[in-house]
Amino acid sequence: MTYPPHQELEKYRSLIEAALAYDGGKSTWEDVVEEVTSGRAFLMVHPSGKSVAVLQPIREVHMWAVSGEIGDIFEMEEEAATRARASGFDRMTLAGRKGWERVFKSLGWKPETGLVKDL
Repeated sequence: MTYPPHQELEKYRSLIEAALAYDGGKSTWEDVVEEVTSGRAFLMVHPSGKSVAVLQPIREVHMWAVSGEIGDIFEMEEEAATRARASGFDRMTLAGRKGWERVFKSLGWKPETGLVKDL
């Protein structure tokens, strides 16, 4: 996987925006640019160039905007988990389509619920 500098974000804009279409309007392209440019998130690109993930290390590593081919995404998830463990994180979260619960179950992912407060 590669972790290109924020100046290359525009190259992957269509993939990132495709992923953002599933977050219920919570995030915009401009949000991604701000987070990656500031260093609060980073872009991960599969070697095929057809799949991306924007990762946010908060208290856990959150796979925020994931888009592309499922095989690529599985490889990226594995590397993201390895990198997260090496950085001291013991948990990852993922936002995506409802069908991803079934697909990611084989990789150890499970659905969770929690409380949310809209401000």
